[in-house]
Amino acid sequence: MKIFRLFSTDEVQVLDYPNHKKLKDEILSRVESSPDFMNKRTNVKATMTDWNITSPEIEKLKLYIGEAIHNYLLSLNITNVKVVDLNFRDFWGNIYRKGEYTVPHDHFPSTFSIVYFLKGEKHFSPLVFNRFSKIRCKEGRLVIFPSYLKHWVPVHKHSETRITLSSNINLA
Repeated sequence: MKIFRLFSTDEVQVLDYPNHKKLKDEILSRVESSPDFMNKRTNVKATMTDWNITSPEIEKLKLYIGEAIHNYLLSLNITNVKVVDLNFRDFWGNIYRKGEYTVPHDHFPSTFSIVYFLKGEKHFSPLVFNRFSKIRCKEGRLVIFPSYLKHWVPVHKHSETRITLSSNINLA
């Protein structure tokens, strides 16, 4: 697990999910063929699935995310953290086709947000937190960050789709 600071108090976790292949095999075709439920009315100017997609492998990814958040909170020496109950407010897919992008935004008032790179290449549009902090697209990469951090995705310039999963999480 890599944790890095973007600003003095904001930490972003970047992890490689070990069960990526199973997850991708299970849901890629379903996500990629999803209609645009939001009709580009959100900050994501790309195709979005419905807000609450799920599958057995997504549920395993959620457990992995929970473990990562728990370990992160323990690393802050918060002594009363024994068990972290998480509330996944939503869990959706984003399908970027050529010319699509996401405008700068945050996910406040959630506690944590995630971006998971389901499909893409390293030269595809990165996840950007500020003009100096860009996280390259890499299949299986999981990014967990405080929901108040502004982030965006530059215009996707390739004919092959770039697909991510996203979620907003609160401590229950």
